[in-house]
Amino acid sequence: MSNKTKTNIFEPKDLTAITPLLEIPYEQWTSILLTPCTFSPTHFLFVMENLIKNPNITSSCVFRADIFYDSTNDTSINNVNDFKEEHFSKFTQHMKLEYRPLKRATPTGFRHEKTVVRQMVPRNPQLDRFLVQTCHFYEGIPGIGEDESLEEEKNLLVMIPHEQTAEDIPYYHPKVHSLALLHAWNPSSETGVLSIHYNLFPSVPLESRLQRTALNLLKIIHKHGTGQAAGYEKRVHHDIIVPQAAFQNTYTRLKAKYAKDLIGQWVEQTDPEKHVFEDLGIAAFLIELWREMYEGVAREEADASIDGTDKKKPSFPGFVDIGCGNGVLVNVLLQEGYPGWGFDARKRMTWACLTPGVQSHLKEMLLVPEILEQAAQDGLPNQTEDDDTPFHNGLFPQNTFIISNHADELTPWTPLLAYLSNSPFIAIPCCSHSLTGARCRFNGGVARKTESIGPGPATGSLARPTSKKKNGKQISAYQGLTAYVADLAGELGFEIGKEMLRIPSTRNAAIVGRVKHGDPVLAGMNGDEDRREKVMQILEREVGDLELAGKDWVERARRIAVSKGNCH
Repeated sequence: MSNKTKTNIFEPKDLTAITPLLEIPYEQWTSILLTPCTFSPTHFLFVMENLIKNPNITSSCVFRADIFYDSTNDTSINNVNDFKEEHFSKFTQHMKLEYRPLKRATPTGFRHEKTVVRQMVPRNPQLDRFLVQTCHFYEGIPGIGEDESLEEEKNLLVMIPHEQTAEDIPYYHPKVHSLALLHAWNPSSETGVLSIHYNLFPSVPLESRLQRTALNLLKIIHKHGTGQAAGYEKRVHHDIIVPQAAFQNTYTRLKAKYAKDLIGQWVEQTDPEKHVFEDLGIAAFLIELWREMYEGVAREEADASIDGTDKKKPSFPGFVDIGCGNGVLVNVLLQEGYPGWGFDARKRMTWACLTPGVQSHLKEMLLVPEILEQAAQDGLPNQTEDDDTPFHNGLFPQNTFIISNHADELTPWTPLLAYLSNSPFIAIPCCSHSLTGARCRFNGGVARKTESIGPGPATGSLARPTSKKKNGKQISAYQGLTAYVADLAGELGFEIGKEMLRIPSTRNAAIVGRVKHGDPVLAGMNGDEDRREKVMQILEREVGDLELAGKDWVERARRIAVSKGNCH
């Protein structure tokens, strides 16, 4: 193994017994740990910037950071090396006192680069407090210090909580007066060291928890810096459609309002926390999405004055959840003031625990698309005493917002149903089914008749595809399903948005389809007839024999209707 390869390994060294490596006037610092590294100052600074904005990287108790101040945008900044200045800048003297950046003497051998003030937002405000923190970035001055012969490049980040006592520091932050991360780099050998340092409260000694926190923080930064040096690119991007702060604030409110009761009354065999928190997360996303799409507010804000002058947005049209499962999502949305209803193939035990008003909006019925019912010619199956579940034809009032959350067989049908009703939708795929209802594996793309990529949905094959790849890697079955749904929606003229939801599920991809008003493809020159003809063309291309596909779907519906087993 080469020396350079060895330095990629995290090798922390205890520094507590030596003279502190960091010197700041008027402050007493303790150096805690040091590890070799092979990432440059550019990579270190990138990781630090990201860490400032996303403290959740190092603590699962934290949602995010809200940035209150960034000196990069402050043209009135004073010389922060002058420790006697009362205010940090002309701009900051007008900020609330608790949000103003804290001034500190500049570390020996460094010059100030920039300052950020952030507020760390806890995941559970009922347990942990918010914490405001000043973050100073410094750059080493060349030719100063014992290491000038090594031509070291130094970068330093000092983070200072605004709380004055250890007792006021929340649990998710180490109980220290301030902490620092120092990166030193030798450009000649392309090697460096990363170290962490504490400015301790006199009342709080360097106990084991503080040392473990330092070790964990150093390890995470070393990992991210090494990844940046290796060319890592983020694969999953959140908060594309709904801003992070808006989602998390609403999710926190919903969780505090509903989670305890929903978990306490859970009667299903499934994990209550996972399913409740998942549905609350989806509800929070929808509420913020609808806040942007429609005029009007949720029930809690209904007393606020609304002048009604904004006519650019339509009123909320109502929703339908096609495969509502446990009914929690419908329950929360109704209580938040959004009218709608949901249905599923089987009534769930959870429904009986909900209020009568909510129960009246949950229906036990099967969806048989009207277009397949007619193609089957034989019509719906004859009902018996054991088969009395009503059927829905999949046509909803125009503009109804369609929710398809882990709806299995209905997932690929979601954009088609939305198109037929001229409605927007959200689809959160889970298990992969073809348009006939059969389990299958999609290989990406809609027009697969012209692609040699293995079995398609018409065969109902579960075989792994042999050649379709994404970024040089074989796409997963889930990626194939989400791509297929998005492609269908795009072909039908929807404006497509994609979001990886912040929910406790690996099946967290959301596809949002919005109606493009005036779009000739979506609207259809002759209205309903044109839309129906377009869907017929897609079905004939995708499933082949439409009459056979209709009969298969109706037969599956009959089996589900008489089955007493659990539904997904």
